[in-house]
Amino acid sequence: MGVARGRMSVRARRACGAAVAFAAAVLAGCVTVELPSIAHVHVGHAITAWPDTPEQRGLLELTLADAAVAAEHAAYATDGAGDLQAVRLHLGHVLHVVDPVLEPTGPGSGYGLLRALRGAAEHLEYAAEVPDASASLRVGARTVAAGLRPLAGEAQAIAALAEDARRTPDAGHALAFAQEVRERAERLAGQLLQQRQRLASVLQAEDPPYRTVPRRFLFGIIRLPSGQWVFDKVPGVTRPARYGD
Repeated sequence: MGVARGRMSVRARRACGAAVAFAAAVLAGCVTVELPSIAHVHVGHAITAWPDTPEQRGLLELTLADAAVAAEHAAYATDGAGDLQAVRLHLGHVLHVVDPVLEPTGPGSGYGLLRALRGAAEHLEYAAEVPDASASLRVGARTVAAGLRPLAGEAQAIAALAEDARRTPDAGHALAFAQEVRERAERLAGQLLQQRQRLASVLQAEDPPYRTVPRRFLFGIIRLPSGQWVFDKVPGVTRPARYGD
């Protein structure tokens, strides 16, 4: 029993020594955290999460979801051809989805397809511009962003048509506008999906591979006045990790 107690004492001392060494390493800032690339963080803002969206969804994913809702309600508008009030109601829903500033209530996310679309394109442009982006991501992210930018104009056209349809007292004119809104909304949804699939292909070519970026990193970067992006206030990181110095 005395020997057993002696062995336990040695083990206890070793464990205590290891704990002290670990604590010292932490205090000395020796514990490292593997950070994702800033380029991948910006891609994550498009496809995984962004702080101010509903449920903190990714900007491009939110755009796709809202585009599907817009197409759905545009179809409801044309299906209600015999009822001018129904046409106006569902075109109002389309208007809300595209830009809630124009129509405050409706079935969309409340963030605005147009706003989310522009944000997604912007963050893919950031991903292409930062110094740690791979050569393939520089080209691919810029290409997808360039494909998204014109779709903002299409979303604005859909909103303008929906507004015109709601204002006209002529049921025939309202239905004609509604039909064009439906065609454009369905086409927009398809074009957005194509760009999302193109982005997926770009990410498949990344080396090292692209992995979903944890939210603590997605929400942990800031842009300095110089234009440089840095990690800030990330758990486990004691000072900003800078890129492009």
